[in-house]
Amino acid sequence: MSKNYLFSVIIPVYNVEQYLEETILSVVNQTIGFENIQMILVNDGSPDNSEEICLKYRDKYPDNILYIKKENGGVSSARNLGMEYIQGKYVNFLDSDDKWEENSFKEVYNFFEEHGDEIDVVACRVKFFEAKDTFHGLDRKFEKGTRVADLRDESEIYSVQSTTATTFIRSEAIGSRRFDTELKYGEDSTFINKIMIQKLKVGLLCEALYLYRRRINQNSAVNQQTLDISFYTTSLTNYHLELFRYSKELYGKVVPYIQSMVAYDILWRFNNPNLDLTLTDEKEKKLFFERVREILQQIDEKILLKSPYHRSINKKTETFLYRDGIDLVKSLELNEEEGCLCYHGISLLKLTKNKGNACRVLSAQIKDGKMYIDVILANWLREATPTGSRFYFKAGDKLTELEGETYYSLMNATRYGRTPYASLYKAEYPLDSLKRGDVLKLGFVLRFGDTYVPISMSYGKFVPDCNVSKYAYKFYGDYAIKCFRRSINVSYPRFKKIHAARWEKQCIKWLEEQELYEAAKIRKNYPKYKKKLEKEGRIWLISDRIDNAGDNGEVLFKYICEHKPEGVCPIFVIGSVAKQEVKDRLNSIGRVIYAEDREYPYYFLCAEKIISSSAGEFTINPFETNGKYLRDLFGFKYYFMNHGVNCGDCSKWLNHYNKNIDIFFTTGRSERQNIIDRNYNYSPEQIVITGLSRFDALYDDPKKQLLILPTWRRAYAECYDDKTSSIYYEGFKNTEFFKFYNGLINSEKLLEVMKRKGYTGLFCLHPIFAKQAAHFADNGVFKINEGFVDYNKAFAESNIMVTDYSTIAFDFAFLNKPIVYTQFDKEEFYKNQIYDECFDYDNEGFGPVCEDLESAIDTLCKYIENDCENDYLDRIDSFFVYHDQNNAKRILEAVLADDEKNK
Repeated sequence: MSKNYLFSVIIPVYNVEQYLEETILSVVNQTIGFENIQMILVNDGSPDNSEEICLKYRDKYPDNILYIKKENGGVSSARNLGMEYIQGKYVNFLDSDDKWEENSFKEVYNFFEEHGDEIDVVACRVKFFEAKDTFHGLDRKFEKGTRVADLRDESEIYSVQSTTATTFIRSEAIGSRRFDTELKYGEDSTFINKIMIQKLKVGLLCEALYLYRRRINQNSAVNQQTLDISFYTTSLTNYHLELFRYSKELYGKVVPYIQSMVAYDILWRFNNPNLDLTLTDEKEKKLFFERVREILQQIDEKILLKSPYHRSINKKTETFLYRDGIDLVKSLELNEEEGCLCYHGISLLKLTKNKGNACRVLSAQIKDGKMYIDVILANWLREATPTGSRFYFKAGDKLTELEGETYYSLMNATRYGRTPYASLYKAEYPLDSLKRGDVLKLGFVLRFGDTYVPISMSYGKFVPDCNVSKYAYKFYGDYAIKCFRRSINVSYPRFKKIHAARWEKQCIKWLEEQELYEAAKIRKNYPKYKKKLEKEGRIWLISDRIDNAGDNGEVLFKYICEHKPEGVCPIFVIGSVAKQEVKDRLNSIGRVIYAEDREYPYYFLCAEKIISSSAGEFTINPFETNGKYLRDLFGFKYYFMNHGVNCGDCSKWLNHYNKNIDIFFTTGRSERQNIIDRNYNYSPEQIVITGLSRFDALYDDPKKQLLILPTWRRAYAECYDDKTSSIYYEGFKNTEFFKFYNGLINSEKLLEVMKRKGYTGLFCLHPIFAKQAAHFADNGVFKINEGFVDYNKAFAESNIMVTDYSTIAFDFAFLNKPIVYTQFDKEEFYKNQIYDECFDYDNEGFGPVCEDLESAIDTLCKYIENDCENDYLDRIDSFFVYHDQNNAKRILEAVLADDEKNK
């Protein structure tokens, strides 16, 4: 291998057989042509079969691929060895589990050639894949497009580059420089930044994309680094302080760019939640904070305050506490002229231009002749300046001071735990004095001492936001509201139809100017469809999952079709991806519309009610990103039949401001009380006990069957997409979930008892995990269900069930059958899931709780030996308020009663 190449790609290889081939092929398939690329594979003593893959491709491309094998010494030593063989004009250090988009090298080459010797480094955009599907947090530097960034320019000092793998480097710029083998975390950042500040310029190329694998199994270095002592020790000396030293060597000072780079990195460390878990020695901890202070004191306070990567006031406050020993929030000053809070003249927040959560209107609506506004205000704003502040609601010229309550749905994460970021305030104002043609301006004001400063507002997802959609508006009867940054305008138009038509015309024109043609088209067609659909009656859209039925929605749909209220047009909504047998069953009950139908958006906008067991975003907004331009047309009331009993604290997800549920149907008294007491923000009248309609379809036909039906795990994100459709994941077999349940269904002890007592088993995965069924195998006793489950049939034929945290346990308990809970991963489950534990399984559950495989096997064997006699019937009786098959009837009656109440 003696030719010169356009690129050399050095790939350190260690324990990556699962990913390596994909990485190699991402380079082989580059559009610039692999003949122009030298690949250097450095096997760093990998214990797996990575060598076979390396040799396979070396033999296939002997002119391009060099394979080197060495004893394990770490990624830096592998890269350093690879650099001895560079023959390319430009170099990339590709990590062995990542990859490049196929046009990247061509784009990089053209950019380098265009800019000559002006730059030595080109940085590319970075997007995660596997466990995440977002761009890297440092992607903001690409917002201004492809360019050469002059790092001496104050506007570019935040264009920080923290990784080497995502860059290309001019080979001659590397020289004798090598990676620090003693540095475990930050070695690549130290390396690349030393090269970049030679010229204090970097190429930023949007057209090249590095795909960064965020592993689902959490075993990558990035995921483990915060638990490593060297992350808090060696990194500070060999990375942060070393960059400071090098900058002083070159320029006699720490240049602002390096200050910004180090500020970005160190702030992840000193307020990391794992800090106290890792630095257990008090001397080590003391030394750490001394070094933190030494580093922070060399960073200009303006850089610390203005960094776009650490905007949290909580993080800034901790920073200045360790840097200067001051309370930043209480040290702020009010600049009355500019309307902003400052520290030493540096603006921290311009109150009159707030766009974030500092002051956010979550709900704004008119009801019974009154304007109701729910708003959150950041707690730190009440504590800002030495005297603090007071919060007022302003209606016209009238000011009313507000008192708030803690808002738990928005939290600050610190190494000391999670603390509430904001408080919730409720304001109301009667509109009876508003006359035809009047416009009332509403807003909020902070008072600092004797000075009153208006604070701008951002808005929640159900508020017509003119900052997002310029001409958004919403009518409540004869009144209309428009929400701007500085005020909420309530108007009482003289001629409602004329005003509405003019506003709608403005809105459509603006959407077309913004090239939002789909949203504009829907708004244009909406009046025509509304007139047409009004003839069909009051449209009630009923649903379960987008890809299946068989839950509360289908059972209620059948009941409503059989007992149809006068004037109601019930329609079941489902995606065309549903199985044909499901579609046929629904069509035999009543009218069905598919979510992909051309007319569905108009049925949605014309719906009087949405009644569903799903709280997925699609249920209440089928327009995805276009929803924000159409939400002022939403006019439905949302009735939620939870997909199971609400036995966890789901308030972060199901709260009023995120889902806007009108009636939340429940089953038990304790369940209802938990929703009232916790942070859902619904009134007691909105939480109604009816039971779940799907209970009506339960029946009993026991056939000596053991049913195993666990729920899914949010942590295993590669098993599903963003719509929670199942995706096959090879790495699933390495998870604790697989190991536990595979061990359970293949336990020799359990299988022996089941065979002797004549039992069979049915193992069913949650629909989100459905495609992982391929990892489990039938064994003659247990059958592995693939695809969707006929739950009612499975419940009927089973004598006993195993589940973990699934609300499906309540359905089975409804049949008075015994349950065994397997909670081997309780801490991890609640750490990652979207809800917290509030159901006491030990004292309220309908069966024993087993926390390991052995106890689960023993408990099941005992139950089966005793013919599944249930000794938890008293708990079942005490939980269910209604133990009959009239649940759908009660739900319909509650919906109709809500109609009567609101007439």
